[in-house]
Amino acid sequence: MNNNILIYYPKKNSTPVDVQYKITKQGDLKTISCSILDKASLPKWLELQKFELTAMKFNNEYDLVFEHKKFDRNLDTVLFIDRVFEKIMDTRTNNN
Repeated sequence: MNNNILIYYPKKNSTPVDVQYKITKQGDLKTISCSILDKASLPKWLELQKFELTAMKFNNEYDLVFEHKKFDRNLDTVLFIDRVFEKIMDTRTNNN
Protein backbone atom coordinates (compact mmCIF):
# COMPACT_ATOMS: atom_id res chain seq x y z
CA MET A 1 0.00 0.00 0.00
CA ASN A 2 1.31 3.44 -0.92
CA ASN A 3 1.19 6.32 1.54
CA ASN A 4 1.96 10.01 1.21
CA ILE A 5 3.64 12.52 3.49
CA LEU A 6 4.42 16.19 3.10
CA ILE A 7 7.99 17.21 3.82
CA TYR A 8 8.74 20.83 4.64
CA TYR A 9 12.41 21.39 3.94
CA PRO A 10 14.66 23.26 4.56
CA LYS A 11 12.36 25.30 6.80
CA LYS A 12 9.02 24.56 8.41
CA ASN A 13 7.41 27.21 6.20
CA SER A 14 9.03 25.96 2.96
CA THR A 15 6.81 24.77 0.15
CA PRO A 16 6.05 21.13 0.97
CA VAL A 17 7.23 18.25 -1.16
CA ASP A 18 4.69 15.43 -1.48
CA VAL A 19 6.53 12.13 -1.06
CA GLN A 20 4.81 8.85 -1.88
CA TYR A 21 6.25 5.84 -0.10
CA LYS A 22 5.77 2.11 0.29
CA ILE A 23 7.26 -0.02 3.05
CA THR A 24 8.18 -3.66 2.60
CA LYS A 25 9.34 -5.70 5.56
CA GLN A 26 11.56 -8.76 5.56
CA GLY A 27 12.60 -10.01 8.99
CA ASP A 28 14.28 -7.17 10.88
CA LEU A 29 14.72 -5.07 7.71
CA LYS A 30 12.36 -2.48 6.28
CA THR A 31 12.81 -1.12 2.79
CA ILE A 32 11.11 2.20 2.17
CA SER A 33 10.67 3.05 -1.51
CA CYS A 34 10.04 6.76 -2.02
CA SER A 35 9.14 8.90 -5.00
CA ILE A 36 8.08 12.42 -5.77
CA LEU A 37 5.41 12.05 -8.43
CA ASP A 38 4.94 15.73 -9.24
CA LYS A 39 8.08 16.75 -11.13
CA ALA A 40 6.92 20.37 -11.08
CA SER A 41 7.15 20.42 -7.26
CA LEU A 42 10.74 19.12 -7.21
CA PRO A 43 12.99 21.73 -5.61
CA LYS A 44 16.06 22.60 -7.69
CA TRP A 45 18.41 21.38 -4.95
CA LEU A 46 16.80 17.91 -4.76
CA GLU A 47 18.89 15.58 -6.91
CA LEU A 48 16.60 12.54 -6.76
CA GLN A 49 13.02 11.91 -7.75
CA LYS A 50 13.12 8.31 -6.46
CA PHE A 51 15.13 6.75 -3.65
CA GLU A 52 15.12 3.81 -1.25
CA LEU A 53 15.87 3.71 2.44
CA THR A 54 16.79 0.63 4.43
CA ALA A 55 16.15 0.40 8.16
CA MET A 56 17.16 -2.36 10.57
CA LYS A 57 15.49 -3.17 13.87
CA PHE A 58 17.67 -2.67 16.96
CA ASN A 59 16.27 -2.79 20.49
CA ASN A 60 12.68 -2.67 19.20
CA GLU A 61 13.30 0.46 17.08
CA TYR A 62 14.24 0.93 13.45
CA ASP A 63 17.46 2.74 12.58
CA LEU A 64 18.48 3.88 9.15
CA VAL A 65 21.23 1.71 7.69
CA PHE A 66 24.27 3.73 6.62
CA GLU A 67 24.65 3.80 2.86
CA HIS A 68 27.76 5.45 1.51
CA LYS A 69 26.18 6.14 -1.90
CA LYS A 70 23.64 8.47 -0.26
CA PHE A 71 26.47 10.89 0.47
CA ASP A 72 27.32 11.25 -3.23
CA ARG A 73 24.52 13.84 -3.31
CA ASN A 74 24.46 17.45 -2.19
CA LEU A 75 23.92 18.18 1.49
CA ASP A 76 20.32 19.37 1.06
CA THR A 77 19.39 16.12 -0.69
CA VAL A 78 21.00 14.05 2.08
CA LEU A 79 19.24 16.05 4.81
CA PHE A 80 15.93 15.87 2.94
CA ILE A 81 16.20 12.06 2.75
CA ASP A 82 16.92 11.95 6.49
CA ARG A 83 13.86 14.13 7.12
CA VAL A 84 11.71 11.79 5.02
CA PHE A 85 12.86 8.79 7.08
CA GLU A 86 12.26 10.63 10.36
CA LYS A 87 8.77 11.72 9.34
CA ILE A 88 7.80 8.24 8.10
CA MET A 89 8.99 6.61 11.34
CA ASP A 90 7.20 9.27 13.45
CA THR A 91 4.01 8.76 11.45
CA ARG A 92 4.19 4.97 11.78
CA THR A 93 4.91 5.19 15.54
CA ASN A 94 2.03 7.58 16.19
CA ASN A 95 -0.41 5.45 14.16
CA ASN A 96 0.37 2.20 15.96
